[in-house]
Amino acid sequence: MTRALKDDLHVHTVFSPDSRQPMEGQCRRALELGLDSLCFTEHLDFDALSLGYYNPDAYFAELARLREVYAGKLELLAGLEISEPHDHPRELEQAQRRPYDFLLGSVHYWLGGLFPSQMRDRKMDVRHCYEAYWAEMLKMARCGGFDCVAHLDFPKRYFLRLEYDPAVLDEIFDAMRQTGLVLEINTSSLRKGCDELMPGEALLRQYMARGGQYVTLGSDAHVAEDLYAGVDEARGLAEGLELRPVRFVKREIRI
Repeated sequence: MTRALKDDLHVHTVFSPDSRQPMEGQCRRALELGLDSLCFTEHLDFDALSLGYYNPDAYFAELARLREVYAGKLELLAGLEISEPHDHPRELEQAQRRPYDFLLGSVHYWLGGLFPSQMRDRKMDVRHCYEAYWAEMLKMARCGGFDCVAHLDFPKRYFLRLEYDPAVLDEIFDAMRQTGLVLEINTSSLRKGCDELMPGEALLRQYMARGGQYVTLGSDAHVAEDLYAGVDEARGLAEGLELRPVRFVKREIRI
């Protein structure tokens, strides 16, 4: 029986506007942890502070250098986390033309371009925030064009509670199936005061009931200290539910 690869498929570095972590530091930490591979999924966000920050040419140049340095020791995959890809078709198309292994789609900003921490701090109605969020997620799932939906219940990381209509989640999962998207289990919620992963068992079971089979696993680490944190727990949850953790290489599923 072959050993399951130890990997972290959601990792950020200095090429993301909210990280100051050098890419090589994540590589060194990965070797310390005995990982087999990493995927650097840098942010392509469209808020005022992030516009123009991500430099794909510099990113691919550094990735190429590190692939030589760590050849035979650590597989380094090229990724991108695109915010609201359904609202940015030109940028999504550009990403599709570049040699990424893995494209994550996220909703980070909604309700007039607010981030959920801003909604929380403004004491906005949580149910309204979630209703608007799920509407954006449905648009994103119907759009497709990427590989995986990141941190499905993202507002939970900031509101520390989950609100959803199961019928709306069924629509999202059905749209994901139609556009060929898989679901990420993101562990960063455990570092933000939540008592479950994103998503937790209830939503994963609903994903399965709508035909979902595959998940990716990622820490969403922005510093080396958080690399791979919680990923073993995520793998245990997935395998306990008989979901198959997968990775993407050249935009194709590898089991």
